[in-house]
Formats: sequence, C-alpha cells, structure tokens
Amino acid sequence: MPSRLKYNRKHVTSSVLAGTFFIALLAISLGLSHFRLSHQLTEFAKTVETEYQKRLVAAKTQMVAVRKVLRQEQVTQCSQETIELLKNKLIVQNNRPIPWVRFNDNHEVCSAIGRWPEQAGGKLLSRDIDGQGLYEGADHRTFNKQKTIYASLTGSIGSLFIPVQSAQEISDQLASCNVCGGIEVEVAGKKWISRNAQITPFFSIEYQAIDSDFKYTLIANESVRNQLWLTIFLLLLLPTLFASWSIYLLRKPIYKAYWHKKFSAALKKEAFYLAYQPIIDTTNNKPYSVEALLRWQTEDGNHHSTSSYIRYLEQDSIMPKVTRWMIKTALVELKSPLLSEQISKCSINISAKQIERDDIVAYLRTLAAHGYSVDKLSFELTERQPISSWEKVREFITGCKQLGCLVKLDDVGTGYSGGLMLQQLEFDCLKIDKAFTKILVSDVSNPFLIRSYIAIAKELEIGLIAEGIETLEQADRLKALGIHLHQGWYYSKALPAAELRTYLLNH
Repeated sequence: MPSRLKYNRKHVTSSVLAGTFFIALLAISLGLSHFRLSHQLTEFAKTVETEYQKRLVAAKTQMVAVRKVLRQEQVTQCSQETIELLKNKLIVQNNRPIPWVRFNDNHEVCSAIGRWPEQAGGKLLSRDIDGQGLYEGADHRTFNKQKTIYASLTGSIGSLFIPVQSAQEISDQLASCNVCGGIEVEVAGKKWISRNAQITPFFSIEYQAIDSDFKYTLIANESVRNQLWLTIFLLLLLPTLFASWSIYLLRKPIYKAYWHKKFSAALKKEAFYLAYQPIIDTTNNKPYSVEALLRWQTEDGNHHSTSSYIRYLEQDSIMPKVTRWMIKTALVELKSPLLSEQISKCSINISAKQIERDDIVAYLRTLAAHGYSVDKLSFELTERQPISSWEKVREFITGCKQLGCLVKLDDVGTGYSGGLMLQQLEFDCLKIDKAFTKILVSDVSNPFLIRSYIAIAKELEIGLIAEGIETLEQADRLKALGIHLHQGWYYSKALPAAELRTYLLNH
C-alpha cells in the first residue's frame, strides 16, 4: 500500500504539472494570437484612415480649385453651363458617389450629372474656421444610394461637397482583409456604420485616428482567429516538447554537473564538517564507538538535509576525495578519545562504487606510515548501490583487516544484495537498519527478520548493532532480543567533535 500510494502521488503530481503546463501554453498562445491579430487589425485601420486622408486632401484641393472657377465665372445658380463646368472639374472615380454643389438661396443639388431637389436631413459633422468641414449625406437612397461622408467647403457663392468616405468603400476594403470579421465606425463620437460588428472584446481593437474624428472598432474573423491560435499553439508546443524531452534525456548529466560544482565549492570553502553519533554498549551504558556523519553547512549558517544530496554525492567523482577528507579529519579530531580508548572505533560510511574507483587501502597505508591510528577506524559498507566488482570489494576488506580496521555491513535488509553480500564477503559486524527498529514496537510487529539477522550474526560470530533508536521501548525490545549495541537519538544526536569530547567525559 505505501508504494502504491507513493506511485499515485507521483502520478497525480505529474498530471497536475502537465495540465498546468498545457493550460499555460494555451494561455500564452492565446495571448500571442491576440497580439498578432491586434497588430494586423490596427494596421488595417491605419490603412483605411490613410486612404481617407488621401481622398480628403485631394477633395480639399479640388474644392478650392472649383470655388475659384465658380467665382471667376460668377456662377450663382445651377444652369446647364454650370453642370458642364462641373463635369470638367469634378471627376467621378472608382464608383464613389458623385460630387455636388448647393448654391445659396437654392435648394437644389447641382452635380456633374444634373440636378435634383436637395433632401432634408443632411448632417454637418464638423467645420473649421476656413469653412471646410465634414458633412454626412441625408438619405442612403440619394447620392448614388450610398451612405456617404462629404468634405465640404462653404463660401459666399454656396457650399461644395466632394465624397471622401463611403460605406461601400469601407466594405470593399473590409472584403480584402482576411483577418477582419467586422467593423464599426464612429465619426465625431457618433456611430456611422456597422458591418458584422458582433464585438468580442478579447478579439476586437479600437483605433482612434490621430488627424481626424474617425474611430474604428475592428473585429477579428473568427475562423482566422482560431486558426492563428492553433498555429501558434502548435509552434510553441512542438519545440517545447522537444526541449522538454532533451532536458529529460540530459537531466542526469545536468544534475551531475550541478551537484559536482556544488560539492567542489563546499569542499573548497570548508562547508563540510563531521558530526559523531555515539554507539552505546547497553551492557554497561558506556559509549562503545562513534559513527562519523557528514554535515554540510550553508552560507547563512543552516544545514543542507543529508537526504537531499547524499545519493548524488555517493555517485559523484569527488566522493573519494570527500571520503579521504573524512578519514583524515576524523583521525585528527578524535585522536585523543581514540588513543585513550574512551571509544574503540570511529565508523565511516563507504559505498561499493567508492571502493571500485579509488584505492582507499593505499591511502590508509600512507596515513599509517605518517603516524595516524588507522587501526581505530571501521568502515560501514552501505547497500545503497549494487556491487559491480566483487573482487575489488574483497581486496578492500582484506586490506582493511590487515591494517586493523573493521568492516561492517550497513543498512542490513534494505538495499542491494544484502543476502549475497553476507555470503560473498566477510564482515565484522551487521547494522540493523532504522526501518526495522521503527516498526519494532508497532502493534503488528513480528521481528522475525531481526531474529534471522541475530541468528546469522551468531552463526558468523560477528557483532550486531541496531540504529535509529528513538524510544525506551525500542531499546528494551532490542535488548530483549539480544542486541546490546545501540545507536540513535534516544541516546544522543550526532555531535561536533568538541561537544562529543564533553559528552564522553560525562559518560
């Protein structure tokens, strides 16, 4: 059940992360598509406005020229000669509504194609001090049946009107815009035309012209909008998946390089130090030996959790260097307690991988040649990693025994090849893992495995140590089973060398 629960938690975590990533990618692609559409719609609005400004400039020039001609000819009414004159000066282009003139005191429209009565209801939109302005046609059924805005010029003779913008013109431009779905145009704050303007706020833009009273609201084409969103999503998804897969494949080298850099810096800055946890002989309640444990201090005075880095450290190429540092440091810091036999041995953890890639025995011989008491050391072979070279491990054990060092099997029953190690290698002691100690006092506990290790230790005539003891009940159960060497917080936490010396004096 615990393993299944652990798997389910990992599965849920992975699913949540994947879902969050997917939603984030959707949101990013949606935002990018909105940005792209906003840019394109804004550019279209600028194009519409630019075309309008060109027509407006041309219309103003033409109106000034016509007014000049009318004044020169002293035209004051819409005669046939006036119509012929307008034909020459006001040219109809691109099917836009025809231009026209309204003389003072004459309610007729005079144009290049004739004349007709002026329709009531025309609206003046704006006018400047020079008499130039904008005028909205009164009725869409007149003036070529288009909803039209005219540039106007008012003078002493009358008013001239030339079309500068029409609903048809905008509709034609809208048809050529593949990202546009609709448009709404306001002039001087009043709604003028609307084409397919079911506005979706997230996919519409507003553009207020700088040099005119026109305001454009443009709506994106829905199919183009969705297609662009999907395209951007796929463009983001595919390289992201590729990058994620590449990172996944490279995660081990990346982790390895990251941790190696941190371990090297810690060793160089002397951030590592040793703490020693006493092992108690419960037959006389005296310290029997200690285990040296690596501690890593952060720059702010806190400590890295050992479980967060130990598996990376054991696999790192710097581990042999760290192990050598631990050996030498322990022999220096505990020289007095070891030589005075306040404790018999100092244990140091070592993995099969370290033994296989570093000649620890040669280093021990070098230390012994320089007067270090290497015979006061014992090594605890951990089961966290499998053994690749049994021969090298045997050579290590033989070399240690020749120097007077002990070799223990650590974490019995929880790692790789525990039973095979007991058959293939000669140990001086077994250490019962704290996992067994923890469940020893549970209601469903049946310590048959511990009894089996006790029997093995007796058969091999080697010692037995229990670690992870935190309560008196655990200690009593272990003593009742015949295990008298205890290690754990119930007796003492791991102590720096100075505190350990004080502890030994008081015990």
